[in-house]
Amino acid sequence: AGAVLTETVFALPGLGKLMVDGIFRRDYMLVQGEVLFTAILYIFVNLAVDIAYAFINPKIRQTYRGV
Repeated sequence: AGAVLTETVFALPGLGKLMVDGIFRRDYMLVQGEVLFTAILYIFVNLAVDIAYAFINPKIRQTYRGV
């Protein structure tokens, strides 16, 4: 909801507005693609943060060193 509001206020086209427009136009392929893209992006960002956290925190590094 926040992304759609920001995109509308500043007139910037983005994924939030694309998703809302797809829902209103009943473009199911667009909505499915958007949901899939967002889920994959979320997974990769979460993985990157977990890996970065393991490099930064010595306690976590020590835990996985024995495995």
